[in-house]
Amino acid sequence: MSALSIPLCVSLLGLFSGVCVIGVRIDCTTIESSCGACIQNIDPPCSWCEDAEYMWLEQPRARCDDIKNHTRNGCKKIANPKSDYVTHESKPLDDDIKVTPQNLTLSLRPGQPATIKVDVKMPENYPVDLYYLMDLSGSMVEDLKKFPTLGQQIAKEMKNITNRFRLGFGGFVDKPVAPYIDTAPAALKHPLDATAANPVSVPAFGFINQLKLTPNYSEFESAVQRVNISGNIDNPEGTLDALMQIAVCGPKIGWTDKQSARRLVIVITDANYHFAGDGLLGGIIIPNDGHCHTEHGKYMASTTMDYPSPGFLKQKLIEEQVSPIFAINKTKVNVYEQYKELVDFFGKESGAVVDLLSEDSSNIVELIREAYETIAQTQTIRDTAPEGVRVNYTAFCPDGVQIGSRTCANVQIGQKVSFEVSVTIEDCNLKEKSFSLVTPFGNVDINLDFICSCQCEKDENTEESSPFCSGNGTLTCGQCKCDKDWAGRKCQCQDETKSAPEQCIRDNSTDTEVCSGSGTCLCGDCQCDKGTRPGEIINGKYCECSNMNCPSDPDTGLICGGPDHGQCVCGNCSCNGNWTDNDCSCTTSTDGCMKDGVLCNGYGSCQCGTCVCNSSTVYRGKYCDECPSCAGKCSLNKDCVQCLAFNSGAIKAEDCSTRCKEFKMNQVNELSPEMGERCTFKDDDDCSFSFSYKENPGKDVIISVQKDKVCPKEAEALAVILGVVGGVLGVGLALLLIWKLLATIQDRREFAKFEKERQNAQWDTGENPIFKQATTTFQNPTYGGK
Repeated sequence: MSALSIPLCVSLLGLFSGVCVIGVRIDCTTIESSCGACIQNIDPPCSWCEDAEYMWLEQPRARCDDIKNHTRNGCKKIANPKSDYVTHESKPLDDDIKVTPQNLTLSLRPGQPATIKVDVKMPENYPVDLYYLMDLSGSMVEDLKKFPTLGQQIAKEMKNITNRFRLGFGGFVDKPVAPYIDTAPAALKHPLDATAANPVSVPAFGFINQLKLTPNYSEFESAVQRVNISGNIDNPEGTLDALMQIAVCGPKIGWTDKQSARRLVIVITDANYHFAGDGLLGGIIIPNDGHCHTEHGKYMASTTMDYPSPGFLKQKLIEEQVSPIFAINKTKVNVYEQYKELVDFFGKESGAVVDLLSEDSSNIVELIREAYETIAQTQTIRDTAPEGVRVNYTAFCPDGVQIGSRTCANVQIGQKVSFEVSVTIEDCNLKEKSFSLVTPFGNVDINLDFICSCQCEKDENTEESSPFCSGNGTLTCGQCKCDKDWAGRKCQCQDETKSAPEQCIRDNSTDTEVCSGSGTCLCGDCQCDKGTRPGEIINGKYCECSNMNCPSDPDTGLICGGPDHGQCVCGNCSCNGNWTDNDCSCTTSTDGCMKDGVLCNGYGSCQCGTCVCNSSTVYRGKYCDECPSCAGKCSLNKDCVQCLAFNSGAIKAEDCSTRCKEFKMNQVNELSPEMGERCTFKDDDDCSFSFSYKENPGKDVIISVQKDKVCPKEAEALAVILGVVGGVLGVGLALLLIWKLLATIQDRREFAKFEKERQNAQWDTGENPIFKQATTTFQNPTYGGK
């Protein structure tokens, strides 16, 4: 085992059990007590060798070890049980059976999962129980008036989905104590003033079940019409109190068996909710116990028991498979949406929906239908596994595989979905040995059987007074358990003669210590001590060897390159498979030297899985395929291509066949990527020619040349003349336009200056002092105006 392993598994000698520290890596070789203790180890999973002669004399061998080490050490009989399951009942899916299998037993080895597959079919015309829970505080009085024919409307809409449909009705307000309500005598009797808009109100209450679930829609409408409004003085209501009672009071609410119908409760409210701890305001300190306290239709513990916490309520809703539909006024819908995101209270497990209720509540029937379709198309699975049992899921849904999910959405009626369920136990100390996988349409009952001992430990598989144990012990799982007063590996001596130190000292050695100072002499055999280093095994006839006294791989630092490369046998590395050298760091495999099927590109040799390039060549790199001083392969091949294909270039025609004899050339109409690297050059005639090459070391170069060159076309004389004339005319016209633009700008500036000066001119308007008017006016003094 690894030198980094930490021996933290404590076992009691002679008992078929072991106590291991879970979560810490434990060295299998430190578990010596029994096969059962060995196979209970989780990290890493250990196995036990049952061979009687499987000991650690010549090389380090432990009965409890990794199965890979047992196989390498030649163990013929390995105890390594696997987790499995047996199906007891598996009826196929049909109109009545919606979940399969129905009953099975899992045989689980600690840390090793058993995986089963559960199929669930979405049934048609499935029964629905809908409980209508309404906030009856004063603010809801107008909403209540909108529902005189609510039962008929709901029934008509739901009949499009199922004809097996039942309705129930209940109301809630809040705890009838201060400070939630007004405790004045008059307010206690009538929380609201009696007006035409507000009829005579009834005293506040926590929750009242007005009508058990019934298929009679007229009864539902009558119950809605009979109910009276109430009131309280704080904004939050006792919504969670009412939901808890509806969930846990199955017979009193009238729920159908949870595997025989969908259970829905629609909550109509325009207010926030109280939750656990708020009861302290009213002096209520007893926590909600999640039990039914509804008697004669009324919640009797409203004034003595606190509100439930949202998490506790979620648990009960899931257990009872009650899916809430929250129809919330727009002023509070964000509160429920935020809480849904906060604790996943209304998540897919509970199948809940939050939606906006219109101001006049006219969309209530449509909301119910849409919410039901959302819930019905969501298929979930959960478990009641006890602590210590880990269950993982993979959902096979219509829209694909979802690892780690136990929910499928958009499942159509009549469609089948599957869940892969993996079950693992941590240890063998679990008391509960059964649980269920729960779906809305049925359960899968699972029994647990723990694999905590080996088959070889059973009485019928042991051999009493075994010859291997000198007739003085019982052979169990390959090792002797000696009778009283007998000892030794094979029970070959009695306790009073167990010490024979002269037989436990190495002959012809300078080491005169008993068992090399690393063991105890028992019946003439050395029983070696445990190593002082993590993972160390002391072995050998005289405990003279250690599995850590061998050379280490210089790159990894692991002894003998690690367990995959080899193992340390009394100071020397015994290498596995293709590994060689004194530290098992060299491999004879050439896989690391191959590239494109060529070993080291033909320019080197493979040594210890790495290419060593020939010093006589210029090639270097991991595969000897890099040549820093070489010209590009395109440039190297250019001259030969010109010579062979076009009879041109730097190589003369008479030298072409000699200098390019290694080339194999094919002329093609068009080059493709499969032909190798593409090269393009221009020749002396300014024409482009292209070719591709593939070069195999030690073989001819394969050249693919494109037959036709690409040459520039000769320019036509007329086109050149017209181009020159057009250019001259264009330049002249452009200069003329520029001159005209500048002249226009200058003229406008001068005109603007003239206008400004004209407007600023001043004119003298004085009169000539010697000028006299040409007319004189006289008045007759005797004229009287008649």
